[in-house]
Amino acid sequence: MSSPLRVRFAPSPSGDLHVGNARTALFNWLYARKAGGTYIFRIEDTDLDRSDEGSIQAIMASLRWLGLDPDEGEGVGGPHGPYRQSRALSLYLEAAELLLAQGRAYWCFDNHDEQEAERQHLQHHPEDRKRRHPHRDLSPAEQQAFRLQDRKPALRFATDDLRGPISWADGVRDTITFDLDEIRDFNLMKSDGTPMYNWACVVDDHRMGITDVLRGEDGISNTPRQLLLYRALGWEPPRFSHLSFILGSDGLKLSKRHGDTGIRAFRDKGYLPEALLNYLGLLGVGGDGEGSEVFTPAELAARFAPEKLVKKASVFDTGKLDFLNATWIRAKSGAELRVLAAEFLQGLDAPSDAWVEQALESNKGNAVHLTDLRRALDVLLLPLEHGPACLEQARAFAQPAAPARAALDALAAWPSDEAGFKAALKAAQAASGVKGKDFFMPLRLALTASEHGTELPRILALLGPERVKARLQDFLKAV
Repeated sequence: MSSPLRVRFAPSPSGDLHVGNARTALFNWLYARKAGGTYIFRIEDTDLDRSDEGSIQAIMASLRWLGLDPDEGEGVGGPHGPYRQSRALSLYLEAAELLLAQGRAYWCFDNHDEQEAERQHLQHHPEDRKRRHPHRDLSPAEQQAFRLQDRKPALRFATDDLRGPISWADGVRDTITFDLDEIRDFNLMKSDGTPMYNWACVVDDHRMGITDVLRGEDGISNTPRQLLLYRALGWEPPRFSHLSFILGSDGLKLSKRHGDTGIRAFRDKGYLPEALLNYLGLLGVGGDGEGSEVFTPAELAARFAPEKLVKKASVFDTGKLDFLNATWIRAKSGAELRVLAAEFLQGLDAPSDAWVEQALESNKGNAVHLTDLRRALDVLLLPLEHGPACLEQARAFAQPAAPARAALDALAAWPSDEAGFKAALKAAQAASGVKGKDFFMPLRLALTASEHGTELPRILALLGPERVKARLQDFLKAV
C-alpha cells in the first residue's frame, strides 16, 4: 500500500516570490488537494549570503495572498520541524554519520590553493576526474594534524568507484538517464558547517516523508546526486517531476530582464489572486484546447494530474492574464470589489461605502486591473478638466453644445431612480434635435471627458445634481 501523498514547496529566500516559483507552489498545492494529501512549506535558507528574514516574510505574505496556505511547515508548525534549514543543522550532521560510517563520505581538508591546483589539473587531464581523492583514506591522526593547522574540512560524498548509468522515471519527461562517470565527488557540508543544497534537501525530504517532488526543470541536474544519496542511505526516494520553464516573449527564461516578475508586483498592478492562480494553473498543462479557461482553485485542483504536465516551455502571455483578470473582476460584486481594491481606494473622498460599491459595480465591466477602478472613481469624484483632447473630440460632432444644454434643462427636476434618468435623457435628446451617437458622445465627454465608460443614467446618478450641473456648464463654456 502506497504512502499518502506528501509534497512540498521549498524556496530559497532571496527576494519576493517569483511568478515561476509561485506556479511550482501552486502545482504542489493542487496535487495535494486533488489527492487528499499534505502540502508542506519549507524554507531552504542555508545560503546565508542570499537569505534574509525580510525575504522569508515577503514569500509567506505572497503565498497567503494567493491562498496557498500550507497544511504543515514554516508558519504553521507540524510534527517534522524545524521547517527552516538554518534551524536543522544538527540533523544534517547526525545523518552524515551514517555515510561516514560506511566510508561513502569523508572529511576533505583541501585548502584554497590545493583546490585550485586540482581544478587546473582536471582542466588538462579530464580522464582523472574519477580518481580517488587522497583525503578519503585519512587516518584519525592525519585528520587531527590537519585540524591542528586550523584547516576546517568540508564533508564530501565519494563517487570514484561509481560507474554506469543512473536513471529515474520523471513524471513530466519520462525516463532521464545520467552517466555516473561524469559525476565527481561532491560536497555535502561546507567547511563552515552548513549543508549543501543536495544534502539538506535529501535529509529534509526523507525526514518529512515527502513522496513526490514537483520542481522546476533547473533541478534536473541535482537529481542524480540526490538519488545517489538515497541509495547510499538505504532510503526510498520520492517520485520526481520536473516542471517546464516559463519563458518571456523573447523566448528566454522569465526573469528580471522581462520586468518585475515578483508576486507583490502583480498585486501592486491590480491583479486578483484568483486570476493569477487561474493563469499559472494553465501554464505547462496539456488540454484539449476546448471550453472555458476560467477556473477556480478548487476546479484547478479537480482537473490537476501530473500526467497532463508537458515538458515544452510555456510563454508568459500578459494579454491572456489580463483577459482572465478582467473576467474575474466582472464576476465580483461591488461589495467584494470594495474589499479587494481597498489598498487602491485609500484616500478616496466618497459619499459612503454604499456609493463606492455602486460605483464599482457600475464600472467593473470596463476594468482590466483593480487600479482601473480607482481611476474610474476618481473621474466621478475629482474636479473634471475638459482638456484639449476632450474638446477636439467633442468638436468633431456637428452640434457638441446642444446635448449639454438640453440635458441641463431636462435634469432641472432631478430624477429619483434609473428609470427617471432614462426618461430625462430621452426628453433631452428630443429637445436637442440631435440623434444617436451625435447626442450621447458629446454628453458623455461633457460629464466624464471620455468617450468610453458605463451607461449615462448610472453616471448621472453617481455624480449627483451639483456635479452634473457644474460639469455641463463648464463644458458649455469651453466648447
